[in-house]
Amino acid sequence: MVQTNNPADPSGEVKLTWLGQAGLVLQYGANRLVIDPFIAPHPGRAIAPPDPETIPIDQVSAVLCTHEHDDHLHFPSLRLIRQASPGCTIMVPAPLVDAVTQVLGGPVQAAVIGQTDGIGQATITPMPACHAVNVADGMSSDGGRFVGYVVRLGGQTIYHAGDTLTWEGQAATLRRLNVNTACLPINGRDAEREAANIVGNMNAAEAVALCLEARAEHLIPIHWDMFSINLGDPAEAVRLGQASGLTVTVPVRYQPITLPTTSGTATT
Repeated sequence: MVQTNNPADPSGEVKLTWLGQAGLVLQYGANRLVIDPFIAPHPGRAIAPPDPETIPIDQVSAVLCTHEHDDHLHFPSLRLIRQASPGCTIMVPAPLVDAVTQVLGGPVQAAVIGQTDGIGQATITPMPACHAVNVADGMSSDGGRFVGYVVRLGGQTIYHAGDTLTWEGQAATLRRLNVNTACLPINGRDAEREAANIVGNMNAAEAVALCLEARAEHLIPIHWDMFSINLGDPAEAVRLGQASGLTVTVPVRYQPITLPTTSGTATT
């Protein structure tokens, strides 16, 4: 398990820790960012929540949430992080700022698509995501209610896509931003899940194809483990990645991954 209270990493490397589902911690030296934490009890979880004392949620400078679904913007999880890291900034899509502030209090910062903000040594650029609150709404990347984040930290450029299908111009934007590690959902979608109002995402094949088109060197598949009715297949991402020369690292919950500084395989 990851031990907390160790904010300074003298290695000078960027470490990524998967919290399950779409939750990540990015660490570089004393810089610690959390994205889409889902670490508190919730009905339907297939994986028990972690003991907050054993995951790196202390001394967090910012929490980035991609959209309003519970497994990405989960108020009990955000309260756990606020307790461990008082005063940390919470960033959410701009249309959600008022609602989140009413529940949690400040500081809550707006994620505005295309607007880059600096937090510590990190720069954070929100990007569109193609998603929906409900299946009946239809998938959209307009309005800024669903975002992904491009995070530049310690020489790495990391893309967390949030929940999304691929969208026009996505790969070109990632190429322009020189993304080298892409954290992409792979749970896919189908008619049965949509009938249950489960809004889907790209699948493993689409995630690999996006990385190749974007010239990202490294894929970390996420959003495949948490709900028994909405799973994905990381082994398929590995198989397709190996066939195309893409490095794919399947994360293990709570075990840090050291991101490669050059082309090659990440280590755990």
